Amino acid sequence: MSKKVKKRKVKKTGQSKISNILAKYISKISLLAVIIAGVSFYLVFKTFPMFPPMWATYLLIGLLVVILLVGFVCLWPKIHYTGKILTMVLNFLICICLGIGCWYLPHIRAQIEKAFAEVPIEGEAEINFYVLKNDYTPPTEDGDLAENISEDNEETTEKVYNIADYKEATFIIQESTDVENQEYAMLVLKREMMVDEVKTFVVSSIFDAVDALKEGKGDVMVLNVSYLPMIEDITGYEDFSNSIDKAYTVFKKLQISTLAESVDVTTKPFNIMIVGNDSFGSKVNTTGRTDVNMVASVNPITKQITFITIPRDAYVPNTCLYKNDDKLTHVGIYGIKCTEETIENYLGIQINYYVVINFSSLIKMVDALGGIDINNPYKFSSNRLKTWKGTFQKGEIHLNGKQALVYCRERYNVTGGDFGRAAHQTIVIKAMIEKMTQPAIITRVDTLLESLSGTFKTNISMEEIYALAQMQLDDMAVWNIVNYSLTGSTGQDVCASMGTTRKFSVVYVNKKQLAFVKRVIKSVQNGEIITQEKLPS
Repeated sequence: MSKKVKKRKVKKTGQSKISNILAKYISKISLLAVIIAGVSFYLVFKTFPMFPPMWATYLLIGLLVVILLVGFVCLWPKIHYTGKILTMVLNFLICICLGIGCWYLPHIRAQIEKAFAEVPIEGEAEINFYVLKNDYTPPTEDGDLAENISEDNEETTEKVYNIADYKEATFIIQESTDVENQEYAMLVLKREMMVDEVKTFVVSSIFDAVDALKEGKGDVMVLNVSYLPMIEDITGYEDFSNSIDKAYTVFKKLQISTLAESVDVTTKPFNIMIVGNDSFGSKVNTTGRTDVNMVASVNPITKQITFITIPRDAYVPNTCLYKNDDKLTHVGIYGIKCTEETIENYLGIQINYYVVINFSSLIKMVDALGGIDINNPYKFSSNRLKTWKGTFQKGEIHLNGKQALVYCRERYNVTGGDFGRAAHQTIVIKAMIEKMTQPAIITRVDTLLESLSGTFKTNISMEEIYALAQMQLDDMAVWNIVNYSLTGSTGQDVCASMGTTRKFSVVYVNKKQLAFVKRVIKSVQNGEIITQEKLPS
């Protein structure tokens, strides 16, 4: 009986030796795998331009400590079977984490490059040929039709037109504005129809063209699509877009002239122009009416930022029309360069960079940030816009993307009307900047970058974005942000872009306020510490 027991013990001891030998060699292999994964991750991390150089040093020290600890367990002969098994499991988990890091960082870099690598060199003008709908009936209910802008998810059914059927039609063109684009569209039209000439009815202004179409003096009206919302701003024309169909469209490429020279964004002050187009959709155009007009003056050394919001209807010299006075929002139809030059001239500054977004862009960015928190100065409701309807309570509130857009767009139920809307825009932009500069944003960077792709256009280069991110991650500084929304008096005046003596609603900006914000921008550029003050009345 005792002999059998002894044999079993011998057999068990032999199996234990084999297990210990396997554990010994497999643990060494797992240690080698950790070393290879660690070196690979370090090399990827070190070459990632967003991270400060010291971070790579800290990472290297951390990896060496981990490798020494697991190496001690794997190589020390007195560590038994159970200890080596646990170490192998730990090594396996470490390798998985480092492997994910080796994939994730290039993934993030690819998203950054996708969002910022392509600096737009051209815009696009859309010139349409409009015909009256045969079955159109005017609306019977009152409402702010111009505010109910169509969104991407709305289904529309459009009649299909063949422009060749209009060879004998009369085309309405106007001779005072946008002449170059009209002439280009007519050349393309003739080529498409394979004719040398078409009948035209020439009028003096855009509104004369609209009236001529309604009165049947012509069959087809030629119009740059950027003018359509401007027409609908006028009483009596609010529902014009619902009375017409597009029979044909011509796109004309527009070159974007180089703006001011770039600067070292980590050591030199710079100015960014932020404009928002009044449209929805995944396509962001650098040509079109601007609903938001803002300048951010930034000093990276003193960590000072001032946001200046200019009313969309501010009456300013249009630099593309011989500095004749015009609505600022209208200047955008001549392209981003024209808006940049006009604001430069108006504020007496040099603009280095621009960012163009639209309504859809704002929704996506705010949602990618996980929403934003603002301090709403007063309670108000919004029930006119399709995007979201509800009430904004006074005090600290959280906004998602759609709520943030409505907060920026509502003007009828807010204090000061358009001026109140402009103030709300600066509140939202400030909240977004503050959240983007928080250390916690690193956990949402993937979602944020994914949302940014295709939602904006800018001439800020990828290298400059990396430099700014590296600077922020290096010092984790808290920025001092002040914001001012210019106000003034409203009135009626002639606008150069409309080519008519008809008067439009405009804003005459308060001259004292304009002089004040010019001084604030200069202070930021000169490295002075600024504080939030009250605008002069």
